[in-house]
Amino acid sequence: MTTATAQINIPFELLAEAVTTLNIEHKIKLWKLLGQEITEAQRATRNNIDTSAIDSLDRTVEKILLETGMTEDELVEAFVNQEL
Repeated sequence: MTTATAQINIPFELLAEAVTTLNIEHKIKLWKLLGQEITEAQRATRNNIDTSAIDSLDRTVEKILLETGMTEDELVEAFVNQEL
């Protein structure tokens, strides 16, 4: 059996708005998926592009975890539970 795929362009603002309607479990699942995608993109492109923005974000997250004593899971939960 073959799998059909399609590519559609969704404006970022619409996607961001849709994320706000997700329940907590789906937000956490999305957060983890994005983390995996970022890690893979970093590996695939480390020698081809400037990854300073991603590296800066990594350092910022590490600093937040260190200064607050939070675990990554607690930080994710705080992120998805914040009011926009």
